[in-house]
Amino acid sequence: MSHVEADALTAEVVAEYLRDHPDFFLQRSELVDRLSLPHPQQGAVSLVHLQLNRQRQRIEELEEEITAFMSLAANNDRTFHEFMDLQEQILKCHSMPQVCKTIENKAQTLGLVAYIRLLASPETDYQLTQEQWQRFATNHFNGKNAYLGRMKKLDRQALFGEQTAAPEMGSYVVLPLGKRSSQGVLAFASEDGGHFQPSMDTLFLRHLALVLSHLIETLPWQPIEHDRISHTSA
Repeated sequence: MSHVEADALTAEVVAEYLRDHPDFFLQRSELVDRLSLPHPQQGAVSLVHLQLNRQRQRIEELEEEITAFMSLAANNDRTFHEFMDLQEQILKCHSMPQVCKTIENKAQTLGLVAYIRLLASPETDYQLTQEQWQRFATNHFNGKNAYLGRMKKLDRQALFGEQTAAPEMGSYVVLPLGKRSSQGVLAFASEDGGHFQPSMDTLFLRHLALVLSHLIETLPWQPIEHDRISHTSA
């Protein structure tokens, strides 16, 4: 065995021993004070100094994480109230066109664009063919309860129509509608390419999709005469 190999073996034995005995330095404070390690910016520094620096760095990282969590919590709180308000509004609607317009208007106030595309819609603006649905579902859902992120041009055109000005460099969240059978999709788009990301929680949106699915099954597409008169008077 060469001298280099022997040194490497010895170093590994020492490293393994220290890993197995993390309390080794507790009774050897004088050794800790004498140890020094090379540092690219500060030259040789003591083990204690290096440990303190690492602790300070870790504290800074934790403070940044806490700040990020607080910001996320505040944002989630605002999102929760916005979507609770939206659900309350659509539950007061008397027809599906009212529901769709209410969702679209709320999205606009949040700086988003809402898309509702349904397999059984009598209105062209909200129609989705079985072929369009099947293609997107096969490519992007695959058992998932939502799709989040950027979207290719062909997918945008297939879901929202070729004439729809969907954000080219934006981000999207698309949720399937219907439990017993497919009804279509509810989608939101943002001009910000990083707004909707795969790691995001979709709890509020999924609950909104459930409410929308219920309304699709219960509300008419044409409001009754009483509702049309009331809406015109308002």
